[in-house]
Amino acid sequence: MQSTATPPNSRYIPFTQQPACCVPTCLQMVMYKNNIPLVPAEEIGYHLGLIVHPDRSGLFYNVRTSAEKPSAGYGTRIYLPEFEPNVAFKKLKIPLSLTVRPVSEIGNPAELVMLLKKIEANNQDALLCFNHGVLVDDGDKSWGHVCVFDRVIDGEIRIIDPSPEHPKWRQVGAEKLFEAMEKHGEKRSGGVWLIRKQND
Repeated sequence: MQSTATPPNSRYIPFTQQPACCVPTCLQMVMYKNNIPLVPAEEIGYHLGLIVHPDRSGLFYNVRTSAEKPSAGYGTRIYLPEFEPNVAFKKLKIPLSLTVRPVSEIGNPAELVMLLKKIEANNQDALLCFNHGVLVDDGDKSWGHVCVFDRVIDGEIRIIDPSPEHPKWRQVGAEKLFEAMEKHGEKRSGGVWLIRKQND
């Protein structure tokens, strides 16, 4: 008998993140879907420049800290060359590659939907990077966040959110998501992160 507690057509099994670990947790979801052996989110995050507030350091085994919040917020810093994802994947022997498609190259919300429909049709993987405050209508939460793209449903985009404070599956309007990507900005990797599994 089919469960009704979760969407029957989701492409992913949701995982829940540690504080500031949305990126590595989303990568774990993609790894799991593609039958890639999992690596701890904290390890992935470390190689992607993960940084947290000192108050949260006790939640981690070994993590960088800063009392001053980075420009994109606490979390990974893939926008810095030393923490580029493909370098981290190689070090960790994770057979993935990541290409950022900045929001400036997408054009408008309709083009965003078209791009995501193509990704879904080919059963490919993508992460979405945006300003969290815009998406949840809370100006105080003005930091970057990353979710997994699941499907386009009735013109809206269903995302899988690793945050323990938000629904795992939720649909957002393309206009709102596009605005949130623009607010986060190209310099901080706002846009669509295309992920490919490398050949064995």
